[in-house]
Amino acid sequence: MAGTTGCLVLSGMPGAGKSTVAPLVAAHHARAAHISGDVLSYMVVRGRAGPVSGGEESRRQLRLCFRNMCALANNFADSGIFPVLEHPVGTREVLDLLVTELRPRPVLFVTLAPPLEVCRSRNAARPAGQRVAYDVAPYYQEMRRELEGVGWWLDSSQLDPEQTAALIAAEAPARAALPVP
Repeated sequence: MAGTTGCLVLSGMPGAGKSTVAPLVAAHHARAAHISGDVLSYMVVRGRAGPVSGGEESRRQLRLCFRNMCALANNFADSGIFPVLEHPVGTREVLDLLVTELRPRPVLFVTLAPPLEVCRSRNAARPAGQRVAYDVAPYYQEMRRELEGVGWWLDSSQLDPEQTAALIAAEAPARAALPVP
């Protein structure tokens, strides 16, 4: 992946492995940054509307989070540092926002896509304070309905995090590039 230009967006369900795999993917590059959407969203210390709270404020803050992720990615990329953005991207609207904010850079879009039961099992194995406390099935179904086949959907259920990262680093430029509009 060394020499790859643009940026990589790593998506997937809670429990898919994004937070673990993203910094490992970045480590395959000579100069790279891991940009976590969760870290950015928790910068709102009062009045935070998480993704499960629903409503317009939740959607507004999600869009803000993605715009902030893209601003950081653009700053890193302008300085020759390959950005790896990590956050669930569940709808075409959100993906289009990301692509618009990141263009004219090439965008690699990888969705970690183990089966729903694998995501649930991994989530249940997390320490209590790190578990997602809602049923991810509706989000999983919406993500598949809206985005399956866009970019590279990687079933990582049979791979460990290091294997997943190495595969993404090796194959994302050929398999995950989004077409330039």
